[in-house]
Amino acid sequence: MIAYGEYNGWTNRETWMVNLWLTNEQYSHEVLQRIIKTFETVHEQAQELENIVRDDVAYRGGESSMWSDLLGVGLGRVNWYEIVESNRA
Repeated sequence: MIAYGEYNGWTNRETWMVNLWLTNEQYSHEVLQRIIKTFETVHEQAQELENIVRDDVAYRGGESSMWSDLLGVGLGRVNWYEIVESNRA
């Protein structure tokens, strides 16, 4: 049984899922790698990655709704540092 808050070796399911989407699509993976190469620290990389994902969500339909609130809460649980650190070459 997986302990609460852990999923497939990741901090939580939200982190695992965002990483899966970022690494399964060529464009998203290229964006992730560009962020890692462009920004110097893990903190800057994680912050930029979160900003880009949140901006993309807002662009795709950021009007206030129950769904946008749920998505915001889910993204708030993502461990952006873990995603960056696991994808650094």
